Amino acid sequence: MTKKDLDYYLKLPYTYIIEWSDVDECFLGSIVELEHNMTCAQTRDEVFNNLKEALVSYITTSLDNNMEIPEPLKIADFKGTITYRTSKERHYRLARQAKLNGKSINAFIDEAIAEKLKVTP
Repeated sequence: MTKKDLDYYLKLPYTYIIEWSDVDECFLGSIVELEHNMTCAQTRDEVFNNLKEALVSYITTSLDNNMEIPEPLKIADFKGTITYRTSKERHYRLARQAKLNGKSINAFIDEAIAEKLKVTP
């Protein structure tokens, strides 16, 4: 069994989000898996370094206090099955649109989700 120490957590693929804020006139950054964290700086590199320092501090403090540390999602944790509930009207519209496109409802929904998940530059 792997010992979950600082080194273990720092090797995990945490999700960093860095974007420019016109309101704050700086780059803002956060780590998706950690609640209530944000930093700002004038460059992306500064924000990234601030986030890495914050992650080390968060993990160290959590380990010292026997607190749970969130880990990034892993593909292996998912089966590819989603139960989806909708209205009769939407189900009908999905079935109709899928048929018009020569696809099953599942294939149609999967393509729609794939399109929505595309990362925009």
